[in-house]
Order: sequence, then structure tokens, then C-alpha cells
Amino acid sequence: MSKVQHCGVLCPQNNTQLMVATSSKIAKLPLALTMIGAALYTCNSFADNDTTGNKKTFSNAIVVTAPSLASPITTSINLNETPALQSASDGASVLTQIPGFSAIGNGGTNGDPTFRGMFGSRLAILTDGAQMLGACPNRMDNPSSYINPAAYDEVSIIKGPETVLWGPGNSAATVLFDRKREDFSEKNSRFEASVMAGTYGRFDRRLEGAVGNEKGYVRLAANESEANDYKDGDSKSVASAWDKWNSSVAFGWTPDKDTWLELELGRGDGEAKYAGRGMDGTKFLHETAALRFEKKNMSEHWSKLEAQFNYAYADHVMDNYTLRPLYSKKAMRKELDRRTQSGRVASTWDWDTLSLITGIDAKQEVHRSGITANSAGNEDYSQQQSGIFSELTWFLDDSQRLVSGLRFDNYHATDESNTTATAGESRNKTLTSGFTRLERDLSHMPATVYIGLGHSERFPDYWEIKPTNSSLSGAANAFAGVQPEKTTQIDVGLNYKIKNLSWWVSAYTGIIKDYIIFDYSNSSITKVDKVGNVDAIIAGAEVGARYQLTPHWSTNASVAYAWGQDTDNNDPLPQIAPLESKLGLTYKRDQWTTNTILRLVAPQNRINEDRGNVVGYDFDQSTGFATLGFNAEYHANQYLTLATGIDNLTNTSYSEHLNKAGSAAFGYAGTEAYNQPGRMIWASLSVKF
Repeated sequence: MSKVQHCGVLCPQNNTQLMVATSSKIAKLPLALTMIGAALYTCNSFADNDTTGNKKTFSNAIVVTAPSLASPITTSINLNETPALQSASDGASVLTQIPGFSAIGNGGTNGDPTFRGMFGSRLAILTDGAQMLGACPNRMDNPSSYINPAAYDEVSIIKGPETVLWGPGNSAATVLFDRKREDFSEKNSRFEASVMAGTYGRFDRRLEGAVGNEKGYVRLAANESEANDYKDGDSKSVASAWDKWNSSVAFGWTPDKDTWLELELGRGDGEAKYAGRGMDGTKFLHETAALRFEKKNMSEHWSKLEAQFNYAYADHVMDNYTLRPLYSKKAMRKELDRRTQSGRVASTWDWDTLSLITGIDAKQEVHRSGITANSAGNEDYSQQQSGIFSELTWFLDDSQRLVSGLRFDNYHATDESNTTATAGESRNKTLTSGFTRLERDLSHMPATVYIGLGHSERFPDYWEIKPTNSSLSGAANAFAGVQPEKTTQIDVGLNYKIKNLSWWVSAYTGIIKDYIIFDYSNSSITKVDKVGNVDAIIAGAEVGARYQLTPHWSTNASVAYAWGQDTDNNDPLPQIAPLESKLGLTYKRDQWTTNTILRLVAPQNRINEDRGNVVGYDFDQSTGFATLGFNAEYHANQYLTLATGIDNLTNTSYSEHLNKAGSAAFGYAGTEAYNQPGRMIWASLSVKF
């Protein structure tokens, strides 16, 4: 029996798709383009046949487009061809367009993404297979803050604990930002440049070029994004300015069609004002190096060998005087850094009815604090992880697949400080994660269904276990007291289409033993966060639908809901985003695509006051709100694209439930959330050849 392609979501290039702002460093453009419409881009859902005759299922991702997927539990988004993400400044801005995602805000940029109410290392975020971990002990420079969306071609989200291929933990989801391989089989060079300008001083520019042939290539890229403080719907200025830049160079070697070797080096820096924090980020220096290798068709059944080795360094400074007026008499400055080294080797084996991916991975991280101009600082935490994993797909027949995975991870963490109760002590732990999922293409209707059972054991990350945190359990500190988190979850879903109507649903319910939770009830007195474990249950769903009204008009909608309960104390889990819905209308004809989106967010009354995570906590209930946005895209020819839009057209004054309370330095009360941007107008020009 020949293998069939996994059913998933595939979107042809002529469908409307998301486009991240790209930019070249040229003179600022005047905002003279007419604002025409739309912020919602979805892909058509339909069934078709590939060149081998195998049936493929296509599904609607609603807010964003979704290219081909490895399984129906994965959503993939093309980042190159849609204006809906034109104003995205970081990874969180991209992810919040997808049903189920939210972000804990800081100011104008560098939000910390959450999925289904889960946060931090429950949501693994990788760029080209590597993690860029920040240095701030309060995640001021979270992993997504180092991501420039324009530098990547697609992002894939694997929901739930339904894969073991990309590291341990990842109980909420695995997020993969990836860049396409360079292909110079038909040309010797490529060049991309774009610029985007908007209200509140927004100005992005980007250049990327590559030259090569069938044997190898060189790629250079550089980008910068900046903005001033924005104004909310009440015309109140919100501390939110930023200026960030990134650069990279890559050298590739492709001696034959089955071999690929690439060395990439990157560097960037920036600064950002944070309305929701007592200090701003005045340095986000990051340096990366990656060596990637892939060899296909190793033998009859050994289909692929892949390996990568990564280095990441983050040097972060935060203070309360560089970007804001000194609110108190005491100036504060902290500099910290983190070095992360990681590696992964995996092999893919294929037989008639079986496909096996197996491999090993490892990561080492060292964190330092107390860095000054005259001192290199001191190590205060280190961690080593090594794992072995295997994922098997069994093609039961032409319509059914059984996918199972298992991984074992060993951790060794050390309190490297010399001032805490656990100074010099180490923790060692071996954890197990795995899943089994059944996927079936229904014969009596054009639909795919799946059900999966996954279990993830997650070692506390640095932010949760850092020795300066107190323990809720009565242990000496968090390093001694916080236990690994164990999540067991069922995921189910269906992708369906008939005629001009398509819809999909994904739902989950899980039991979390030793859920890691932060308690801020006494933080104003002790200035120390307390961290501990509780047992919890979670549940929720994302639903979407699309209807093709006419050959040129389509409408679409999505709804996402997450729920959690602390079963030890019979309290809601904190930091859960409220019910959210998006309604969209799309028009596409010839070179034009215009869209509109109405975002509806319900109040969140289920809070757990003074409890949360390392970034935020529940301090008040939130009210609901609605926003309307428009954007449009015009493909003048195969080289030139114009895009324009208006975000928050109605100039609504609102704040997100997960945003932090505003800093007193900017005039906010202790429990007053800062507002999101008011009406924002932008326009962009991109060239590609």
C-alpha cells in the first residue's frame, strides 16, 4: 500500500494570504495611499487531488492563511503575502491573529504570547529550529520579542502536547517560525526590499538579497523598526516607543539536490518603552550562530538525516531613567545575559506503511546577573537538558493514520549564586512525554477528524525556578520547592467542507498536576514573587467557518474560548484570555484584495486576584470591547506590491485583559490597565525580483 499524504490545510498561492511588513532602508514615504480595507485573510477550504492521485483535504484557518500541513492538528501561515500582519513588530503580533492566541502586553511591542491560557515554556517558540531565550528575569525580552516576522516565510503551530520532535515540555503548543530554503536552480540572484510608514512615527524598512547557483549561495538581510509613543482612543499618550534592528548573513552549500549545509550568523539590538513596567528595556543585544545540515535519500528506507547546532546570546539592560523621567529619587539599572547552546540530530525512515522520525537533542544555558561596565557579573543559574525522541506514523489504510510519539529528557539545574538559601545546590530529573493520535478521512463526507491523547512533563523554566523567588510550599525558595508540571490532555477536531461552505473545530480538555502558579498578594511588601504548584483542569475550543458568497466575495468567522480551574483552591486559573470572536469580509478581484475585520472580545469576570505568571497577574475584571479594521493590497505587477490599512478604525478606547497595569511613572493607578492604540494608519511598498 502506498502512503497517503496527511490531511491538512493547504492554500494555493492565488488565495488571499497574510503578509508581514517588510521594509528597505530608504527615505520615509508620505502617507498618500487611500485606505481601502481589510484585516482578515483566510484561505479557501476544498478537497483536491495531488499529482499522485492521493486525496488532500484543505481547511480554513479563518484569520490567517494556512499552507500545507503535516497533520490536521497543525496550522501553518504564509508570512510573505498578506497585509493583515503589515504592522506586526514581533512574534507575538503575528500569533495573536490566530484563534486561541493572546499576548500579555508591555507597551507598544514585545508582548508575551499565550495560547489557550497557557504561557511561557508551555508554549515553545523556535526560529529555524532553535530557541532564542531572553535574559530578563521577568521576561521583558521574551523569546518572541527577538523575532522579526519579515525575516521568516511561514509559522506553524502544532496544538497541544501532540508532538515530541521539537524539545520537551511544549504542553500548550509548539510554534515554528521557518525560512524557505534558497533555490537558485533557475536564477542566480534574488532581491527584496520594502518600507512601511504609519501614524505615531511608525517606520519600518527591510533589505534582503541573495546570490548563488546550484552549488551554493550567500544571503544578506537587514531590517529596522521604530515607532513613537502612540495615543489611545481618548487621545492619551501611552509610553510605547521602540527602535529595533536585526541583521544576518548566511552561507549555503548545495553540492547536489539531496545535500544542504548552511551557516548563518545574526546580530541585533534595540530599546523599548514599557507603559506596564517600572523600567524600560534599553538594550536587547542578541547574537546568534547556527549550522544546519540535511541529507536526503540516504538509502532505500533511510529517507533523511538532519542536524543543527545553535548558539544564542542575549545581553539585556533595563533601567528607569533612559527612556522615561526619573519617577523616584533612586535610579535603577540592571544588566543580565544568557548564553544558550543547543543541538539536534534526527533521522527519517520510511517503509510502505510506516514513517519513523527518531533522534536526540540537547540544550545548555547559563544565566548571569550583576553585569556592569567594570564587571562581567556572576553566574546565578545554569541548566542542561538532553533528550531522546521518536515519532511514528502508521498508515492503517488510505483513509486512516495513527501517529504516536515518545521522548525522555534528563535535566540538571544548578543554583550558581552565592547569596541564596540553595546556593551551589543542583536538581536532577528525568521526565517522560508522549502522545497517540488517530486521524481519519471520512468516506461519506469531505472531512477529516482526529482525536489525540498527549502527556507532557515539563521541568520548571528559569523564570519559574530562579532561586530569588520564594516558594508557596514552604521550601527554602522556588529552586527547592517548585515541582515539574505534568499535563495530560485530549485533543479532538474536525475539518469539513461542502460546496461554498467550510468549517473547522478543534477542542481540548486536560488535567494538569503541579501546575506552576505565581502569587503576588504580598509583592508590594516583600518585592518577591512566590511560586508554587497546584492541580488544575483546563478546557476550551476554537471554531471557524467560511462562506463563499460570490466568486469575488467571501465572509468568515472564528471563535476562541479557554477555561481553567485551580482544583486545589476551587479558583479560576489566572491570566486566561476572554471569549473572542472575529468576523470578516473579503473581496478579491484581479490584482486587488480588500478585507475588513470586526473583532469582538467579551468581558472576563473569571479571575484569580493577585495570582498569575512571571509576567502578569489578575488584578481586576475586564470589560468587553469591539474594534474594526480595514486594509487592502494591490499587486501592480510581479515585482511591486502596495498595501495600506487602518487599524482600530473607530478609534475605540480599550485595554486587553492580559495587559499589565500601567506604571506609576506614567501616571497610572496601581490597578489601572493602560490602553491599546487608537486609530492607526499605515502604508507600505514592497519590491521583489
